[in-house]
Amino acid sequence: MSTPTPAPYTPPPELIASAEKALAQASPSKLALALTLYHCYGGVTGGRSAVTGAELPPFEKCSMLVRAGWLAVAEAINTPVASVSTVPPGPVGAPVVPPGQKPSIGRAVHYQHGNLVCAADITAVNSDGSVSLLVKPPNENPYPVSMARQAATEAPMDGCWNWMPRV
Repeated sequence: MSTPTPAPYTPPPELIASAEKALAQASPSKLALALTLYHCYGGVTGGRSAVTGAELPPFEKCSMLVRAGWLAVAEAINTPVASVSTVPPGPVGAPVVPPGQKPSIGRAVHYQHGNLVCAADITAVNSDGSVSLLVKPPNENPYPVSMARQAATEAPMDGCWNWMPRV
């Protein structure tokens, strides 16, 4: 008696939309890094999937979710993280808080408004993990933003705040 073949995975539309958006907004350098990382993976596996053993396609022929996954790896590479023993598990996609940093009133952060990076001060930390900010765009009057979500320092997103990158 043969085992039935499971139905192929169909990702939910919101995952596809998120992957499309991430790939469309990615810088050429991050996409190039994602390609390099994919090639490194293929170098270790002999050009085959470590899960199925199938030959790996060229990066451009990979599904949108696979390319967006490698892009996420490229974006996370330079994000400082604490050791595994000190970071409590959280939901996939939750922002990583560098060791010793947590949002608190008065902290200076960056806020992304379109292509403009603005200085901002945290004015409240909300119970859902979002923050309220006083955003200070250059040569304009400051304005409040409530319920702002965090983006990765290396991957700022419009309408989100992030820690200032170390220089």
